[in-house]
Amino acid sequence: MPSPNPLFRLLLVEDDDGRVEMFRSWVPPGVHIVWARSAGLAIGMIRRDRSVDYGGVLLDHDLQQQVITSDDRSLSGSNVALELIANKYFDVPVLVHSTNQVQGPRMVSQLDRAGFWVTHLPMYNMTQELFSAWVLEAKEIWESEQA
Repeated sequence: MPSPNPLFRLLLVEDDDGRVEMFRSWVPPGVHIVWARSAGLAIGMIRRDRSVDYGGVLLDHDLQQQVITSDDRSLSGSNVALELIANKYFDVPVLVHSTNQVQGPRMVSQLDRAGFWVTHLPMYNMTQELFSAWVLEAKEIWESEQA
């Protein structure tokens, strides 16, 4: 049975502090951002926090700015996407905001084929209005799952 006042959480997988602050400043009240600054951290969170109900995932591809372990150097958003698929997070919307013109679309295709509701909105096209519209849709999906 869902808790009476569940928290709407977005998992932000991003290594750029400026982007993190931008997303944080754009989220409406009642939305909590859980930040993973590296692919390894994100993968660990997905594996460990299976009981955590994420309302959406904001996913970058190139994640080498804030590596935590030596393994992080070889991991990317593609590895995080594979982990989402492996852990069957199909009802969680994903916003791929990577500007990587090859790997960003590849992650979108991979997630789409697996049955995810996935949106590709590279950072160079991102606006507060577009982001807010995506969050609103993700929250509607999440709320319907809570009912």
